[in-house]
Amino acid sequence: MLICYPDQIADGDRAPLAVLENILQEMGQVFSTIHILPFYPSSSDRGFAVIDHRVVDDRFGSWANISSISSTHQVMADLVLNHVSSSHRWVEEFRADIESGRSCLKTASLDDDVSAVVRPRTSDLLVPCETTTGIKYLWCTFGPDQVDLDWEEPEVLLEMLRVIDALLRAGIRWFRLDAVAYVQKHVGTSCVHLEETHELVRLLRDLLTWRNPNAVLITETNVPHDENLSYLRDGQQAHVAYNFTLAPLLTHALTVGSSTRLADWLREAEQPPERTTLLNFLSSHDGIGLRPAEGILNEDEIQILVDASLQAEGTWSGRSHGDDILPYEVNVSAASLLGVDRLLTAHTVLASLRGIPTFYLPAVDGEPNNTKAAENQGDNRTLNRPKQTVTSRKAGLVGERKTARDELLRRLSVRREIPAFHPEATQQILNLESPLLGIVRGEEASSVRVIANMGFVDVTMNVNDPSIDLLSGEEIYGELLIAPGEVFWLSTIPARS
Repeated sequence: MLICYPDQIADGDRAPLAVLENILQEMGQVFSTIHILPFYPSSSDRGFAVIDHRVVDDRFGSWANISSISSTHQVMADLVLNHVSSSHRWVEEFRADIESGRSCLKTASLDDDVSAVVRPRTSDLLVPCETTTGIKYLWCTFGPDQVDLDWEEPEVLLEMLRVIDALLRAGIRWFRLDAVAYVQKHVGTSCVHLEETHELVRLLRDLLTWRNPNAVLITETNVPHDENLSYLRDGQQAHVAYNFTLAPLLTHALTVGSSTRLADWLREAEQPPERTTLLNFLSSHDGIGLRPAEGILNEDEIQILVDASLQAEGTWSGRSHGDDILPYEVNVSAASLLGVDRLLTAHTVLASLRGIPTFYLPAVDGEPNNTKAAENQGDNRTLNRPKQTVTSRKAGLVGERKTARDELLRRLSVRREIPAFHPEATQQILNLESPLLGIVRGEEASSVRVIANMGFVDVTMNVNDPSIDLLSGEEIYGELLIAPGEVFWLSTIPARS
């Protein structure tokens, strides 16, 4: 899967979605599924403060562009269920005290006890709003421009079903439930992962399956692994969940040059049930989340990631935890943090793991920090949300960046021909001494042994069975010298042609 913004790359007056389609064509069949980040009209948060889910922002293109891309690729689109923009028609109606807005937005009183509410932000939870009947307080989990919806109002569900219908008619089959963990709320509770939220996901899956049996539901919850799997365990909710724990652990391994924490977690972590899987990623349009690593990395190890981000001219964002502000994510481009060579290592390991490997277009291209834009906008996440023109992208994709990008695309093309890398193929973590990471995918003769050096010095190991490295085509037997960041895909039979 490839993640990209609808306007990631511009080309004069051409619709950015048409430009994106050309870029996908240039990449061939490397990426079968495309997550086009919100293409709706919005007021902030790079598309996630949605003004109207049923419209394609004309700055990006039209529904015809979306349909054209979906004719050659599986397309994933966002359903932002938790909130709408403060410029949404429902907010205007709320101010005027008329329906549907009067009933569709979540409100609370300053007297309500919201001390237990779990939030990923540090802004005020309750935001005053002037209405024709006086001041009321809107519930804003993510900030004042993103006003939470009240899912006890049936019209909210009906509107989202209309949105789903519009997306299905455009050929979209993958539906990402953005920040779904926070959707249902009751004063006095944590307001995260409530049973009503799980019931909503079950309902959406049932309705999607009835409407289109090929539709896929994906939950996006930036929380620890055990909580993520709560949307998969019963087999009645999501088909896929984001693997948020992998990103900080993979980053930590390559930052400190040790595979220990990553290997231990991969070996011990609960696996998703049959007919479900995880969406594995390193870099995305957001930062690298730190909360999913809690309980796996200690405070000092999490601080190492924060310090590494700062050293790479990135930063970090916090979350409220009582009276404290804790690190929530590091904001930095993957290429600036790791360097393009070790980023290639990270991407290759990512492509080797059980689940769906997912790549962010700027990381594929090795884009550095977007420092100037972040300073101008005062938004930490803008560091990793670059916008390019066709010309500037071509000018930047030279030297080691182009070499690493081309090699990644080649490796992903090789991967497509290897049955052992099917998302649901078995996975075993080998007991290798750090900094080596060893993974066996698949079974018996068709299995592939993945060997990666996560450290900073050469390491040797013995390969006891004559093998072929599927990445290089070389025969491997006996003592194997593994350079820092080097990855081998070892098979006793060659890749299928």
